[in-house]
Amino acid sequence: MKTKSLLLATSFLAVISPVKPMIYVAILAIILDTCFGIWRSVKKGGWNAIKSRRLSHVLSKSLLYCGAILFVFLIEKYIAADLLAHFIAVDLVMTKIVAFFCVAVEVKSINEKYEEVTGTNLLKSLRLFVTRAKEEADKLT
Repeated sequence: MKTKSLLLATSFLAVISPVKPMIYVAILAIILDTCFGIWRSVKKGGWNAIKSRRLSHVLSKSLLYCGAILFVFLIEKYIAADLLAHFIAVDLVMTKIVAFFCVAVEVKSINEKYEEVTGTNLLKSLRLFVTRAKEEADKLT
């Protein structure tokens, strides 16, 4: 029984290996969001403002995002791959879109927390930086 369980687990890990980097990126975004949330809580209300109930959302969010990415990957790999291949030449496009959406939600949350503490909107600052850099590059050409 132990050998069969080990074989089943190894087989499952081999099947999902193409999606592991996307899962790692989503988990990294969740960890960064959690760090910014702790930073905001400490700045606003001190260390007593941190509650275990809020920190427990990290686990449920991680499971939700990883489950969504895995679910879409399995659907795309075993059901929709042939159909999508006729229209799009990118491998795992649906899975990448879901992973991007998960990371985008976390980036927006990080931006909101950073703006709450510092008053600076990181996304607007980045957009302004890119606009200025493009203008400078256009002047050089």
